[in-house]
Amino acid sequence: MDFNTIIFGGLTILSLATFFYLGKMRASKAQRERDDRIDWSTRKFSFRSCITIALGIFIVIYCLNVLFF
Repeated sequence: MDFNTIIFGGLTILSLATFFYLGKMRASKAQRERDDRIDWSTRKFSFRSCITIALGIFIVIYCLNVLFF
C-alpha cells in the first residue's frame, strides 16, 4: 500500500462517516411545514426533452471536434 492509497482511503472513510452522521439529522418543523414549498410532484421537463437536449449537445460537441481537430 502506498502513501496515496492511505491518504485518499482515509479521506473517503472520513467523508462517508461525516455524510452518514449528518444524514441522520432532520430539518426543523419550521423548515418542513412551510407554505411556499417547492412542488416536487410536477415535472418541468419530460424525459424526451432531456434526451433531445443531450443528443443536441452531443452532436454540437462532435461537430466541433471534427471541424477543429
